[in-house]
Amino acid sequence: MSDVMLGSYAARSCAVKTHNAFDRTVQHLGAEPDDSLAELFDGGLTYQSEVLDRLLHACAEPVLDLRELADHPGEIRTGACAEAVAAGLPVIMGPTLPPDRVGRRLGNPDLLVRGADRADGRPGYHPVEVKWHKIIERLRQREEPVAELPYTELTKPGPQHRTMISGYGARVASREADFLQLAHYWRMLEQLGWAADEPTVAVIGTDDHPERAGEGPVLTWLRLDRPTVRTFSRSQPEGWRLRTLLERYDHEFEFRLAVADTADRRRGEPDDPEPLVVPIVVDECARCQWWDHCRPQLHEEDVSLRVDKGRLDVREIATLRRNGIFTITDLVGSDLEALLERYLPEVQHRTGAETRLRTAARRARMIVKGIPLERVTEGPIDLPPAALEIDFDIETTAAGLVYLWGFLINDGGQAHYRAFSTFTNLDHDAEHALAVEALGWLHDQIERAGSTLIYHYSGFELAAIERLAKGTDDPTLLWARGLARSKPEQVHEERIGFVDLLDVVKEHYFGADGLGLKVVARAGAGFAWRDEDPGGLNSQLWFAEAVSGETADQRNAARQRVLDYNEDDVRATAAVRSWLRAQP
Repeated sequence: MSDVMLGSYAARSCAVKTHNAFDRTVQHLGAEPDDSLAELFDGGLTYQSEVLDRLLHACAEPVLDLRELADHPGEIRTGACAEAVAAGLPVIMGPTLPPDRVGRRLGNPDLLVRGADRADGRPGYHPVEVKWHKIIERLRQREEPVAELPYTELTKPGPQHRTMISGYGARVASREADFLQLAHYWRMLEQLGWAADEPTVAVIGTDDHPERAGEGPVLTWLRLDRPTVRTFSRSQPEGWRLRTLLERYDHEFEFRLAVADTADRRRGEPDDPEPLVVPIVVDECARCQWWDHCRPQLHEEDVSLRVDKGRLDVREIATLRRNGIFTITDLVGSDLEALLERYLPEVQHRTGAETRLRTAARRARMIVKGIPLERVTEGPIDLPPAALEIDFDIETTAAGLVYLWGFLINDGGQAHYRAFSTFTNLDHDAEHALAVEALGWLHDQIERAGSTLIYHYSGFELAAIERLAKGTDDPTLLWARGLARSKPEQVHEERIGFVDLLDVVKEHYFGADGLGLKVVARAGAGFAWRDEDPGGLNSQLWFAEAVSGETADQRNAARQRVLDYNEDDVRATAAVRSWLRAQP
């Protein structure tokens, strides 16, 4: 048997990454993710640590914290985990599972939580992961019975303490990777004889408590043995079928094992086996240490490389390649109708596969012709003025806290910038105080001017106001939330409220590279940022430097860089607004 063992990220990650890790002919570059992505990763680790610490102190049942053994040899860590399971402890934090030599798996979930005893009378455990994103979504009720979400609280995390809430569910489609990772741990627990009888796992996301504001996060539970994932199926007349997360995991993991075994046999000899996979650009490429190895293997016009908005998935790209479509020039030059006849039967795992390919082909055509934006409507764009117009943008820390509220005030004279900021290690109380100050100022501007429209780009700012107002009785935040909830037609008629310029742009334009502010302001309005590398992720790094830089000069320079960047963002929003109004 091969010595190859795979960890919990293998089934959820790019298969080329698995190949590169085991192929001796591939130079191990040892590159680290760039600073902005490392900061985000560190933010996720910080959140994980905070949640586990909170559970440690809140849990009403005994918790064994094995995180302190992280630097100890593997046999000590796995031995401590086995002893804790044998003792039947309710919660085991930071466990390292003994290697699964049969299944060829390695893994260390964030938590093991004891549930109901197994049929053989031994303790049954469930794996839990902490993730730095939301995991709960409100569902549209289309049929009976009404969907229910099972959750538990940090005080009593075990699934036997589940509460059911109607109208909510886990984000299985967008967070499938989380559950594939948990399925990996579940298979390990099964092999060890530690798994509970019910294949149920949990994620602790960044969501608040679904019923009591301010009391989150919670454990969101999901069964792995229910058909929930749409996958390709040649045997089904529809071309797809629903599979369970365990079935999905087993398929992906077995493929990664085959990829790894093939890679492991490569020695740079003439009779080396061919790799089972070749590079296709996916979202995780942006933070992958193998990118410098994979990038030279891609054609400069590779479809997966150039069409990066509404990106086609691995199966879709592979299907195009099997049909001779490798580059955007190939795609533009193809007979799309004839291609679709061959293409669609192979990609029925995707809802809207035809629309996805047509959209990709449209973007490819625009890229080839050098057209960044296409107008999809005719005539003047209705964007009525107000006595006072304010452009608005916020900046957040890596932990998602708002540390800067930026406004560009246009009252008929020369536009001027006003910022409310704090360059300190922000906590929720400080964030709340800053928001009250900034939104109190905004309230005063509206009171004086009357007709006031506040322009922003995307729903990010209003979502922040909604979050800050949740669970508070502060009159300023409640006023801001009420204003943010105003219907667009009401704002249009009364000339008071928020206007999302992205919605306006989406109504009238299609973008080869999407319709983000940077794209539209540059390609449409001709705006230029002062910073050579503007971006929200970079601004989080600058904020960290402004707070923790080694010298006062470094801190001051970083602070000014953030303020300049935010000012340029609101000036870009104003430029887009003027450009839209100028369209014939």
